Amino acid sequence: MRNKLGIRWLGLIGLVTMLVIWEGLSLFFPPVVLPSVEEVLFSLGDLILNNEIWKPLSYTVTRILIGFGLSLVIGGVLGLLAGLVKWVYEFTKPIIVVIENTPPLIWVIIAIIWFGLGNIPPILAIVSIAGPVIAVNLSQGVRDIDPNLKEMAQSFGVKKITRLRHLYLPAIAGPFFSAMSIGLGLTWRVVIMAEFFGSMTGVGYKINAARHLLETEEVFAYTLILIVFGLLMEYGLINPLQRRAMKWQQG
Repeated sequence: MRNKLGIRWLGLIGLVTMLVIWEGLSLFFPPVVLPSVEEVLFSLGDLILNNEIWKPLSYTVTRILIGFGLSLVIGGVLGLLAGLVKWVYEFTKPIIVVIENTPPLIWVIIAIIWFGLGNIPPILAIVSIAGPVIAVNLSQGVRDIDPNLKEMAQSFGVKKITRLRHLYLPAIAGPFFSAMSIGLGLTWRVVIMAEFFGSMTGVGYKINAARHLLETEEVFAYTLILIVFGLLMEYGLINPLQRRAMKWQQG
């Protein structure tokens, strides 16, 4: 118990140290280069009190939900098929490798050329980075199932629904939620970049606009908001689901 409390205190001390270093460095630079902690917090307060954050944030969150939802569907179907059918695995493997090794910015540029600025570039960037992660993890989860267990279930005539519930789902639960956690973490990063270059709305666009106006404290304020929402999503949704999946997998 004391060790856990000590580790938590160390994390808090690390955070405070980072803020102190930030505040100290801001004394040697103009606000346009490195604003102080207070300036960023004041800017954040203005964004919240003046209701300037909610509309761009709603655009960003909507794109994340759509893009990640499409990633779950596309990556999930491909991953399951690749795990169950060998020729599907061999067919999709090089395609996934190509998509994984293509920088998301390239997909954003292609989407801008094809569709112009708007919702499609950020959503396409999300699918290009989260879809392969989900597909690869699910495929590996299915392929890692003990072949002896599958043969035994078939020989004893176990119903497909029972095999699905007690054999396949527990096997892929861990990889699935692990992929969700990784994919969602990457999604938060890539959507801002995609909005920065390929959209006229959203938090990424607002950061780009603040950059043009040399309002660095506003750039930092939007960044803090993104960090908070990312942490809430990770620890409030993904981690609890992952723990529940692990319990299911173990018992």
